[in-house]
Amino acid sequence: MAQTKRWKNSRVTYDDATGAYRIDRDTREPLSTNVVLSIAAIEDVQPTQLPPLANTIDPDALDSVFGCSNDAILSFSYAGYRVTLDALGSLEVVPVGTAQPLQ
Repeated sequence: MAQTKRWKNSRVTYDDATGAYRIDRDTREPLSTNVVLSIAAIEDVQPTQLPPLANTIDPDALDSVFGCSNDAILSFSYAGYRVTLDALGSLEVVPVGTAQPLQ
């Protein structure tokens, strides 16, 4: 739990206006790891308590796409959240029940 608490305190901010969590990505970690750690921190659970990310999206493909593209944008649902990522480093997590359609 200490890892997720540190992650939440140092990397996760909540925007009341949009209902979205914004994540300050750790570029030393794969993007897939950032996604799992962020949602675990928001939920206040261990990462192993979440469903495997691979049940939703191929973690290796996710890491590869954002490692070689300058204009990629991807949104997918995972563990009750809509996760939106872009090649510029933005990582946003919104509870599915409050997520707005992508513009």
